[in-house]
Amino acid sequence: MMGGMDGGRRLLERDVVKPKNVSVTLGRFWQYFRRYWVALLAVLVLMVITTWTQIIAPDLIGQAVDCYLYTENPFASMAAQAPSSTEENNPVATPARTCWYDATEYDSMEIEAANAAKISGLGGLVLVLVALFVIGSILRGIMFYAMTWAGQNALRQMRLDVFNHLNKLQMGYYSEHEAGDIMSRFTSDSETIQQVIGFGLVSVLSGVLLIVWIMVKMLQMSPAYALLSLAVVPVMYVATLYFSNQARKAFRESRKEMGSVNADLQESIAGVREVQAFNREQENIENFERVNAANRDANLRAAAFTSALSPVLEALGYVALGIVIVVGGLSLLRNEPLLGTSLISLGTVIAFVQYVQNFNQPIQQIAVLWTNIQSAIAGGERIFTLLDEKITLEDKPGAQAMPLIKGKVEFIDAWAEYKAGEPV
Repeated sequence: MMGGMDGGRRLLERDVVKPKNVSVTLGRFWQYFRRYWVALLAVLVLMVITTWTQIIAPDLIGQAVDCYLYTENPFASMAAQAPSSTEENNPVATPARTCWYDATEYDSMEIEAANAAKISGLGGLVLVLVALFVIGSILRGIMFYAMTWAGQNALRQMRLDVFNHLNKLQMGYYSEHEAGDIMSRFTSDSETIQQVIGFGLVSVLSGVLLIVWIMVKMLQMSPAYALLSLAVVPVMYVATLYFSNQARKAFRESRKEMGSVNADLQESIAGVREVQAFNREQENIENFERVNAANRDANLRAAAFTSALSPVLEALGYVALGIVIVVGGLSLLRNEPLLGTSLISLGTVIAFVQYVQNFNQPIQQIAVLWTNIQSAIAGGERIFTLLDEKITLEDKPGAQAMPLIKGKVEFIDAWAEYKAGEPV
């Protein structure tokens, strides 16, 4: 989803510029987006549906195990035959029925008929899972397209408003503001907004919804098992924030060093005649080597933090999987309730394994993309500040239209000034 390590690197390379007034800026954004409210509503509906498909799929896979493969704990007989097990001291617990997908009582059927019914039911469940995966993928693509369509149209209108406003501003404004800063409103700020609208905002919202929904689902299935399984999640979040922040600091330093490289290179090339005339070739080469080495070290430091993020999260994910498998496996092998609660089934363990695996990517996306959303809001503030610039030179009410010009221009007692009191 993030375009691999290089995609995450490009996102981390951006400077984090925090907005000053979030509510006002979001209100200004809504002025451009409200005309596309139907598309935004469709995005929200599709987001809920696609997240539901990601939630229900692991549960259905667990149901395939509990309903058709192992209707009872396959290790219960082993626990009953253990030397330490006695009816008085360690009675064998009988788990409650965990199969809600199929209410058929296979135990009351003949073996052959029961096996045939189980195979038929399992085949139907597999078709349901395939349909969920296909529908989820299609709806996810439609969701991103609808958000991109609405965002691009809103951003197009925003650019038109900025361009029209710039053409109406007085000339004095351009004498007080650099052209590069004005151009950045069209390029850097609008590009940041475009990327967030097309990918970042939907990914963060769907990631938050997925994480919360998974937590609720796991707590509904087994509260004690869920709390143990989610013990690593806060560590994953803190690790993601730490490495993301360190990577941004390193990339900021690398851009600074890259600016030094470009400046040194420009000066050396522009003054190459003077360098050769005063025989300073070796000194310039050594100075460039130092600057270039500093840029290399800064990029290596940034690459180290960027490349470390994914393995750390992967390792923590394996720790979470280990907790799920070990705790669930021991409960199944001993056929004992988990932490004094209720018995868990093999299908529950399999579903929890998949839920824990789904935590890794959303946490990483939220930590990395959230700061880019902040930068996009700050970029919107810069654009709206430009739109709020007052036009001081306007035609008076009832002004006459300029007659046809004959081509002869005379300047009589004419003067001009960009700043008050400073005639040109």
